[in-house]
Amino acid sequence: MREFDLCAATLLVFTQSPGGLATSEQDINKQCVHLKDTDSCLRNYTRRCMTPMQRGVVTMTANASFQMLNEYCTPRSHLRTNYLKHASCLNQVQKKEQKSCTRDLQASLEMLGGSGGGADGGSVAVGKRLQLMCCTYKRFESCLAGQLDKRCGKEAVSFVNGLLRRATSRLPETMCRNYKPDSGECKALLPRTGTIPKGAKSTSILSRLLSAYTGL
Repeated sequence: MREFDLCAATLLVFTQSPGGLATSEQDINKQCVHLKDTDSCLRNYTRRCMTPMQRGVVTMTANASFQMLNEYCTPRSHLRTNYLKHASCLNQVQKKEQKSCTRDLQASLEMLGGSGGGADGGSVAVGKRLQLMCCTYKRFESCLAGQLDKRCGKEAVSFVNGLLRRATSRLPETMCRNYKPDSGECKALLPRTGTIPKGAKSTSILSRLLSAYTGL
């Protein structure tokens, strides 16, 4: 899992960069060098560290993400053209408003992998991890949509939601359909909104990498 974390960390560094999102063709071309490195890293991880059945599941769910990556990194593609249309506003949200959403995401990610009681216990029981992942995803999605709507409008919200669905092969959308971040179930599992994550002191590589963006 450490190798997987390092692959994901490479992706996080270039999608949650404190320097901001790519806002030009030149920026995207530079970013795509690192995104393709992440693609190769993850493919190598699945080949070396997973059983044939696990590889089949990952390949099935990841194909859409790889296709989106290829389209994003292809000059003048439909996805890239639409992204650049919204890039300037998305960049402002990513630099400012989105940090509160990302901090809540970071605090929730730190709870995955422990064995505790949920929102007050600092970790979550093994049997509740799927629920926590769904609640985490839905809260981040809702928070981000609210920030985007205020600054960039509904067209940008629709575009970003489409990216999220494609990037995750619609898996969270399917598995987490009935979860609502403000439900009693999610409130019992999620750390409270505004909880300060451990960040650089966390045992989670992903959380430590997110600290470069959140400043914690």
